[in-house]
Amino acid sequence: MKRSKKIIIISELIIMSIMLSGCYDVYPIEDLGVLLGVGYDIDIGDKVTFVDPAEVPIIGEGTVSSVVYIGRGHTIFDLVENRMTKMPSRFSLGTELVAIISEERARFGIEDIIDGILRDPNAGLKALLAVNEGKCVKYFSVDSVIDETNSDVLYNEIRFSHLSNFFTKDITVDNIIRMYYQEGRKVCLPYMELIEDKPQITGLALFSDDKMLYKLDMRETKLLNLLRNNDAHGYLHLSAKEDIDFFDVEKFDEYSSILSNKYIKYLDFNGKTTRKVEVSKIGEQLKYDIKIDISGFLLINTLIDQDLDKKTINLVEETFVRKLEKLLNEEVRKVQKEYREDFLDITHYAVAKYGRHNKCSSNEYFENALIDVKVNFTIESVGRNSKN
Repeated sequence: MKRSKKIIIISELIIMSIMLSGCYDVYPIEDLGVLLGVGYDIDIGDKVTFVDPAEVPIIGEGTVSSVVYIGRGHTIFDLVENRMTKMPSRFSLGTELVAIISEERARFGIEDIIDGILRDPNAGLKALLAVNEGKCVKYFSVDSVIDETNSDVLYNEIRFSHLSNFFTKDITVDNIIRMYYQEGRKVCLPYMELIEDKPQITGLALFSDDKMLYKLDMRETKLLNLLRNNDAHGYLHLSAKEDIDFFDVEKFDEYSSILSNKYIKYLDFNGKTTRKVEVSKIGEQLKYDIKIDISGFLLINTLIDQDLDKKTINLVEETFVRKLEKLLNEEVRKVQKEYREDFLDITHYAVAKYGRHNKCSSNEYFENALIDVKVNFTIESVGRNSKN
């Protein structure tokens, strides 16, 4: 009995001490400036000045608006300190939805950005990243017609990019940090532009170490995404106007429509990819076999004027394979001979197999590697066939 009383008294004392101690050195929410979006920019003149805008929300009665605070300095925390002199509240790290890097800053280098985020335990690692054309502040200053902050708009634009053009889902800060430090890998980020005052993904930014080297248009972005990403989604097309050379037309029962030159004659397909990479050696030369499985649904067929039976579906699949294997192998040759660095994200397979800190991870080995792409294409459904 005495023991149970002691336990009760001790428990009451612990509870009371917790309840009465309060929250030491913690600010109430109304005194915090919650950062939703951060930009990394630069002014290059007689001196290099880093310029980082940050968007902070303002919550009103039934409305959401925001204000942008701009920091300037010669180091990142020099500009953070400068920005704090302009903010009426203490800012809180770790709440960022999105971080954007201007192309000029990306080409100058992002080593300090990555190092600062990695060292700061309060920095948000789940924010989404992209490179943008022009100055970052413009992207946080657009007059929105919807009740969202510009950071929300940018976040959703990047967040749902994986639903088309075969972009990856892994565009968070922590994934990019891993990509930056892992041997045999290169950083690739979505590239955004403001078009009619709306942010739009228009390509892919390719980095060597911490510096951006190339910006790809959307056509090449889709091909590179197909080659480097797994579990990605996008749309593919076969057109009578553009792709007739890939058709073995005489194998189709009715091929007059395939020979048509009308733009309306095409196939649309929505697919999901699975990528597998195998690496081996022929002497001292690396050999990569990239196997891409694409499966999905036929969305539109105005091209083939016959029933889509199993035989016809197989012919369509073979046509897609011929087209994709040609385009993807051409893209591989371009990456090897023009870019001369592994933006296919395959060198780390050689590192995993043959060990770190050897020649397998060098650009020279990648340039001289034998790389072969094979595509397996499966139409899982042709949808509701209104022709039957």
